[in-house]
Amino acid sequence: MAVREHPRAVYARAIERGNLLVAEATLRAEIPRPSLGDLLELTALIAQKDPRRHGRAAARWLFRYLQAHEDATIGDAACIASALDALGGRHHGAALGLLRDVAGPP
Repeated sequence: MAVREHPRAVYARAIERGNLLVAEATLRAEIPRPSLGDLLELTALIAQKDPRRHGRAAARWLFRYLQAHEDATIGDAACIASALDALGGRHHGAALGLLRDVAGPP
C-alpha cells in the first residue's frame, strides 16, 4: 500500500520545482483554505511561467490581501501592487521577498 503525501507537501514541492500545473491542481483540489502565502507563491509562479495570466492573478491576490487587512491604506495597496507588478521581471526576487513579508507564512 502506497503512502499518500500530504497535499501541502505536494504543493510546496511543485512550487519549488516550478511545476505550475501540479501546483494549481493541488491547490484547487486538495487545499480548501489556502493562506495568502500559498496564493502568493502560486501568483509568483504564474508570473514566471505564464506571463499572460500574471496581471489577473496579481489583481486577485491584491484583492484577497485587502479583504484580509481591513486597516490597509492606499499607500499599502500601491506598494503591494508595485511589487506584484515586478514579479516575473528582473526584480522578481526582491519583489517576492517583500510580498512574502507582507503575506506571512504559507
